[in-house]
Amino acid sequence: MLERFLDQIGEVLHLCEDTDGILVVNREGIIEYHRISLNSYWCSQDTVGRHILELYPELDEESSTILQALRNGTASYNVLQDINNRRGERVLLESTTIPLVVDGRVECVVDSSKYHTIDQRIIRGGESGGLSTLDRILTQDPAMMALKSRIRDVAKLDSSVLIYGETGTGKELVAESLHSEGNRAGRPFVSQNCAAIPATLLESLFFGTEKGSYTGALTRKGLLEEADGGTLFLDEINSMDPALQAKLLKVLEEKKVRRLGGSRDILFDVRIVAAVNEKPRKLIQEGRLREDLYYRLGVIRLTLPPLRERLCDIAPLAGCFIDRYNRTMRRNVRGLSERALRMLRSYSWPGNVRELQNAIEGAMATARGERLTVEDMEEVLSGRQGGLEQTPEIPEAFRMEESFSLARAMERYERELIRRAMQQAGSISQASRLLGLSRQNLKYKLKKYDL
Repeated sequence: MLERFLDQIGEVLHLCEDTDGILVVNREGIIEYHRISLNSYWCSQDTVGRHILELYPELDEESSTILQALRNGTASYNVLQDINNRRGERVLLESTTIPLVVDGRVECVVDSSKYHTIDQRIIRGGESGGLSTLDRILTQDPAMMALKSRIRDVAKLDSSVLIYGETGTGKELVAESLHSEGNRAGRPFVSQNCAAIPATLLESLFFGTEKGSYTGALTRKGLLEEADGGTLFLDEINSMDPALQAKLLKVLEEKKVRRLGGSRDILFDVRIVAAVNEKPRKLIQEGRLREDLYYRLGVIRLTLPPLRERLCDIAPLAGCFIDRYNRTMRRNVRGLSERALRMLRSYSWPGNVRELQNAIEGAMATARGERLTVEDMEEVLSGRQGGLEQTPEIPEAFRMEESFSLARAMERYERELIRRAMQQAGSISQASRLLGLSRQNLKYKLKKYDL
């Protein structure tokens, strides 16, 4: 008996090494203990003392892996669950659930879950809906002005569109403008980042599910049904598994979809706007984008120039961001100094407009004068990969004096990269993908750097 109990404890301890959240639930289904690493999701005071179905009211005795384990005394491993919690948030869980059995009776259940953010927006339509319009795309650049004119020309068509642009150039703004300027403006706009979710869950998200199609599955519309009559924007479609790309191509050609576990075809009318952040020909050559899908999606092709090729836009964009953060931060910054503007124009902006926005926000958080200065901007841009021609000196922390240590410098750099990845990601799983690390290795480094 003791040996069996120790085996169960060992299995539970192994779970704790690689998880985003741990729940311990008693025989009545009440949560007794909760540990989660994501501040943006649940904290223990939200969960302890509540029944598991209070947190996830969509679940029931059959679809909850925790209630199944309490009833049957059997463990389940890496079960995918796509559910809404009681706050109405859509959550993708990959759960392993283990019952602890004492004297032949289940005393409690330990549930370990990895949380996946799906980076999805569903806007039902209406006059505005918060979507971007062409007049919100600020530019003085001739190439961008020509692009805006082309967007206006093709917006009222139903042909699919493929947008190419580096990360941060504003591909989603273009997709929103195509929708809001077109004939589908009053219909749903659905946006899905294909890189934000694991490949094992993409198919159920795209095509929908019927309850019971797999353990934990509930009846749910897929993206194509959600977007019926409107626009479906698929960002970073090159991150989709090629096998799923083939299924998507078939569905788009037939204009009908069948939910996983379903028995009937569902017709849909959707305009597809897709985006890639690498050159399409390169993606095709490397086998990351099917050529037939590329031709199906790229009936109309739009290319967004990077910010380093449209330096005349830096001043108006920076001014727009300064106005925005003056309102949200309750500041009164009047703009950039001439030297600061020259410095921004000398930077290569690998993160494009999004990086400029983040840099302005960071500078305004600490600025003391009525204008943003070189010193304000250097503080947020130093050490970034774009490089500043105005400040070629090695940062103080990395100067090779007698006390310099390469190992310590590398550790500081690694710590900062991990910190930024955790801020950007919604979970350890997503942060590990961003950094190219295993979850276990990332968790070790988080503990090492006390993050």
